Amino acid sequence: MTRGLIALRAISGILFLIQLTLGILFWTAHALSLVPLHMLLGLLFVISLLTLAVLAARAGAPRAPVIVLAALAVAILALGYTQTRLVQGPTHWVIRVVHLALAMAAMPIAGRLPAMVPSSRAAGGGDGSRGRHEGAGSMPRAL
Repeated sequence: MTRGLIALRAISGILFLIQLTLGILFWTAHALSLVPLHMLLGLLFVISLLTLAVLAARAGAPRAPVIVLAALAVAILALGYTQTRLVQGPTHWVIRVVHLALAMAAMPIAGRLPAMVPSSRAAGGGDGSRGRHEGAGSMPRAL
């Protein structure tokens, strides 16, 4: 489970950096033909955040950061797909900043979430103690 969480954290981070780079290009009126790519990668970014939240929750991470990460991911997606229809004109930059701020708020949570998983659950169920999780009639683990 830990490997999956760490891999998703890395994927989320890489996708975030790509998205940030594309966003800066768009804000400076460059590479506007890459907006569809930005939207596709944004969807993958959101899916990676949601998957990270679900796996961390299943592994025993605290509920609050899991819920906040999932809520931020949904908000990023919703705002990303609707931003061109929200505030138009010279104040549209506000929507762009909020969209960026949501993603930037999600990244520290995504980065810390794997570390919030209890080590006994993250390591595949073993907590270093013997016999505690062994079922009746099972053999004790070897040294």
